[in-house]
Amino acid sequence: MQSKRPRPGASKRTGFFTWIADLFSWPAESWRLGIMRSHVSDPTQTGFGLKEGRMYAPSDVPSGLACGCICVGCSAPLIARKGAKKRWHFAHHGGDVGETCAESAIHAAAKQVLLEHNWLRAPEMRVTVSSTTKSGMKLHESSLLSAERSIRFEHAALEVWETSVRPDLVGYRGDRKLLVEMYYRHRVDGNKRRKLKELDLPAIEIDLSDIDASAGFQAIIERVVHQTEFKSWLHFPNEDQIRGHLRARLAGRVRQANAQYKVRRLAEQARSASREKKQTEDLERRKAAALRYRQTPLEQKEKDLRQRLGIVGAWPYYLHKESDIGSVVAEAAMIWQAALFARFIFRKRNEQYKLQHSSVTQWIQERFGSNSSTAALAREINRYLGYLSACGFLRKLPYNPYGSQAYVVVHDKLELPASNDTRTETVERVEQPRALVPVSTTFVQGELMWIWRASWPRWEDISERTASLLLTSPYHEHLTALVQELSPHNRPDDPRDCAAILEAWDVPRQDVMFLLESLGLVLRKTVPNESHSSWQKIAQG
Repeated sequence: MQSKRPRPGASKRTGFFTWIADLFSWPAESWRLGIMRSHVSDPTQTGFGLKEGRMYAPSDVPSGLACGCICVGCSAPLIARKGAKKRWHFAHHGGDVGETCAESAIHAAAKQVLLEHNWLRAPEMRVTVSSTTKSGMKLHESSLLSAERSIRFEHAALEVWETSVRPDLVGYRGDRKLLVEMYYRHRVDGNKRRKLKELDLPAIEIDLSDIDASAGFQAIIERVVHQTEFKSWLHFPNEDQIRGHLRARLAGRVRQANAQYKVRRLAEQARSASREKKQTEDLERRKAAALRYRQTPLEQKEKDLRQRLGIVGAWPYYLHKESDIGSVVAEAAMIWQAALFARFIFRKRNEQYKLQHSSVTQWIQERFGSNSSTAALAREINRYLGYLSACGFLRKLPYNPYGSQAYVVVHDKLELPASNDTRTETVERVEQPRALVPVSTTFVQGELMWIWRASWPRWEDISERTASLLLTSPYHEHLTALVQELSPHNRPDDPRDCAAILEAWDVPRQDVMFLLESLGLVLRKTVPNESHSSWQKIAQG
């Protein structure tokens, strides 16, 4: 297939307008002028010639100077060119060529077409006004003054003066008139529009600006007579009155909408103030209640909790776990832990109810206060909730990096679940992995703890080691995704939570733990029962 030859001067074009022009095959200079018409390489060419008071196309007259036509713009003789390669056109025969010759020819041909057809298709005339309310809603009012229709004249005349205006054509039907303006380069200006408005006669403007300079009469007929998308109303009688009525009606709607918006806004402000007042009162009430509770003697607190929980005899040991890091909560351990149990666990078993670590911490802070930082208090609550999970009262939900750790109450009685021994805590036994990598560390039976290493290898080393270890693993995709998400700042407190997350995808727990161990991210330790308190074992795994 032959390639297209570049247009003359194409190599010299640069810039945005040239790119657009090349895209649509229009000359760049036409885009700069804002004129969307086809390129005519010879400025002496025109599409129509004047002969004996009529406009003719090249096909209507003999070839050459025998056509007998002159240019309607500059009166120079025209030559009818009707060759086999180029589109037929008229060319100027000597003399100076005016800049508006092609424009004048199209303009004259359009007036002649309308005069001979004696009718045209008029566009719809609709008046629309709009306004915006205080709430930002946009309102509209619209009225159809005239639908799209055909207008036939009894007769028409060219360039007849109507007081101070001389339109291109005036169509007559009885005592009614329609003024028609046509433009190629220059639209009707504001001064002429004002004069048309003073006449109060209907006036239409027809856009000829994108018609090809060598177009034939059929293109002119379609544009002037049949098409409506290139026509617009310059003036329509009673348009201003109708527009005024619409604006008055719209103003009433806007006032009503603004009044309703004001009522809604005041109501919302009142509700907001009421909510804020209630929240303030609730906060003050809780503060006062907390202050009274803190001032209550320890014996009375113990008595109230015994009555509420039904404690008879010795205080349950799982409601009195002293912290190894000192007293973080500003209350005796037996009191705040029993109060936590009564508030969030006792008789509150519900699989749909999630106990949030953050909610418990906030409640302890408000109820009892803290002897340390908020972070230390959160860690203390986290350790105790983990202990209650090990005892069987709670079930720890999978780790969520985007929210607080959550639990579900699975046993809401005061007594320990039947499966728990009264003085020992359940710990997990980890088996040897089945299909990951051999591990040189010898597994020792006993109380097992998994803890994060204080320092991690470089990410490049972890990534390379992960790919090597998981080369033949059937769980390659899930384990790789887990390692990519872990960092010293984005990880669960308990390394075993990583395994709990992947259990939902049937990834064996031991595969996850031994991968983390092989990458140097975690350590496992076996500690005899007598050398490690039960509180530490439960808190760390």
